[in-house]
Amino acid sequence: MIRIIDRLERGQGGAPPEGQQTGRTDMHYPTRHPLPTLEDRIVAQLALSPATRSQLCEALDTSRTNLGRALSTLLDEGSVGAVRSNVAGRGRPTQLLALNATAAHAVGLLITRTSCAGVMLNRSGAVLAAVHIVSHSSPSMSRSLEQTCETLADSAAAQGIDVTHVRAVGVGAPIPMGRNARLSSNAYPSVEELASLTGRWWPAAPVVDNTVRMAALAEGLWGAGTGMSSFIYLRLSGGVGGCVVSDFRLVGGATGLAGELGHITVAGNDALCACGKLGCLETLASIPALCERAGAQDLTALRAAVHAGDERALGALERAAAAVGYVLGSASLLINPRAIILAGEIVDAFPSIKEDIAAHMRAELLPVMEWDIDVVGASLGPLGAAQGCAYVAAHRAPEEDDRERTPLTSGSADEGDGS
Repeated sequence: MIRIIDRLERGQGGAPPEGQQTGRTDMHYPTRHPLPTLEDRIVAQLALSPATRSQLCEALDTSRTNLGRALSTLLDEGSVGAVRSNVAGRGRPTQLLALNATAAHAVGLLITRTSCAGVMLNRSGAVLAAVHIVSHSSPSMSRSLEQTCETLADSAAAQGIDVTHVRAVGVGAPIPMGRNARLSSNAYPSVEELASLTGRWWPAAPVVDNTVRMAALAEGLWGAGTGMSSFIYLRLSGGVGGCVVSDFRLVGGATGLAGELGHITVAGNDALCACGKLGCLETLASIPALCERAGAQDLTALRAAVHAGDERALGALERAAAAVGYVLGSASLLINPRAIILAGEIVDAFPSIKEDIAAHMRAELLPVMEWDIDVVGASLGPLGAAQGCAYVAAHRAPEEDDRERTPLTSGSADEGDGS
């Protein structure tokens, strides 16, 4: 049985009925960094220079008892080690403790329809190894994850990184993750299948969430959304995926489905979507949809056609911008975000589309009010999103580390996120 658990904001309540999934599915990831734990403060102090226990107690203004508990955790996980022990004289030997900067603590893996990324972080959050694989052949999701794990592990081995103490593995995948979403089909593997793949390299139970949610979380923590209490994140890529940050939290809604902007129906459009509906935004603003409407073989050909002034290509791009602006305007009327963050290959290929989308979005807003909604591009790429995966896994509730090895999933269903 898959456990769906809110790691960063745990709810209270009795045990669920037998046979049901445990925990909450309305995942809320804070987009502000939590207050540092004593372990975090020790790591930050040792990142400056090695220190004895006495020096750490003084620098961190904590007791030896509290320091001892925190150090026990860090020593057990291999993040901290003794570099020297002075046994001369009487009394307890004095240990000089240091951060094991080359020991991997967390792994983040991001799988999209067009590329994959992986990062390996030490306990202080520094990136030890990173890989980015661009694929034009669209291999299976399982094969993409396998290739990313293998490439990241090889990179770590070549650099002499210690991977024996990896305690957290996070995976971002373009698969449905809500409570009522199908967890396996011919189109995508189950969470258990993804977990069995990562387990060949790192035994830690993986935390699996949706690709777009992880990218949005990274933007909130370190990128274009830093310091913003609310924003809408929308990715225009192989599909159209979105999510919402409100009150500094990436929200999932009641069942983890919040932010399905790619499946809002656009008037005047009756194209069949992969989800089974007619007229979804994704049938107008994804790479396959744009290329088909423009008569282009791929995104490169579409870009060339647009730059050459091809009317069909320009019309397809304008239709997509209008549709995206309409959907974002409607969503903005509902939640009044501080900003819209646009990401994906379409935005990268056509930077001016941000202004076109913004104009169409503002046309949907109440003209008698000052909305002050910025429309900006994402500032982080796949590696930043992979780092978000590692961050979520590393910040799971401490008690989960003592439970059985079961893959953890969280709430968003974005089958058409197109990442």
